[in-house]
Amino acid sequence: MQNFCAAPNCTRKSTQSDLAFFRLRRDPIRCQKWVNCRRADLEDKTPDQLNKHDRVCRTTTREAEAGEWREPGRQSLQ
Repeated sequence: MQNFCAAPNCTRKSTQSDLAFFRLRRDPIRCQKWVNCRRADLEDKTPDQLNKHDRVCRTTTREAEAGEWREPGRQSLQ
C-alpha cells in the first residue's frame, strides 16, 4: 500500500524513496497538535481513525521537531 504524507503541501509518498512514514499518535493531546497545525479535513477524525489511516513522512516530523514547520495562522508543534 502506498502512503502519502498528511502534511499540507507535502507531496512525498512511500514509493518515491526509502523515506519512513509514521502513524499519527492515538494519544488525543499529541494527535490534536498535528491536526491543529496540519489540515482542516482531519479535524473531524478521532485519534484512532487518524492512527489507522493517516501518515506523516520523516522529513515533515523532523521539520516539526525543529520548529521549522508552521502554517500561517496555525500553531507550531512546539
